[in-house]
Amino acid sequence: MIGARWSIVETAARLLSCEERQAVLGDLAEARESAWSTLRGVLGLVVRRQALLWKSWRPWLAGFGIALPSSFLLMGVSVNVSWSYQRLLCPELLRAAALTKGSGLFLLLWQTSLLIGWAFSGGFVVGATSRRTLWASAALCYAPCLFCLSRFRIESLSRLCLLLFLVPAIWGVRQGLRQVRLHSSSALLLALTVTALMIPHWDSNAHAWSTAQLNLTWLLSLPAWYLVAISRRDAAEPAIET
Repeated sequence: MIGARWSIVETAARLLSCEERQAVLGDLAEARESAWSTLRGVLGLVVRRQALLWKSWRPWLAGFGIALPSSFLLMGVSVNVSWSYQRLLCPELLRAAALTKGSGLFLLLWQTSLLIGWAFSGGFVVGATSRRTLWASAALCYAPCLFCLSRFRIESLSRLCLLLFLVPAIWGVRQGLRQVRLHSSSALLLALTVTALMIPHWDSNAHAWSTAQLNLTWLLSLPAWYLVAISRRDAAEPAIET
């Protein structure tokens, strides 16, 4: 298999698992099909394999339950972190917000910690539950980002401030792809930490988020507790079997 056309075929075959890709390309090479005929066959197999994957609830949870809604919420949190950082550098803005240097720094650290915890736990769940449909979860995350970037109109902030959550989210996805699940103690620690950091919300801190944002951001803590439930279930399975 040489030439530009076969390179396209091999690129399309990368959408299959490694073992299946080698077997399919080997069979097609022995059949001496044309490059375009082979490409149609490979793409048809890819579509059928993807359709089978979407019969499970996991890709739907990862894509439409976490990646899509969380991206909108985490962009809002990212903007708030950027605002807090900007206020910390400008005494006039701190006074206007009725904050001191110390309280402004505390607010920044608090929001940043929540952003990291939310984005990491959401990314971990996406990576662990949708390994072979990760491309769809990524598209459902980046589409809102592109939409909001095109309509960002805050002159004092860079558009890139919307994307602060991507760094811990990608870190979480990478860990989810490697580990599948967190150890029960680590998952519980993460969930308790994120929940504890949410306690200041009960005071409806006017400098942090609006009331509507406060209600919605509680949803961002659900992936962390999902990791707790999964880790405890997996830990209990051996005991049940014995």
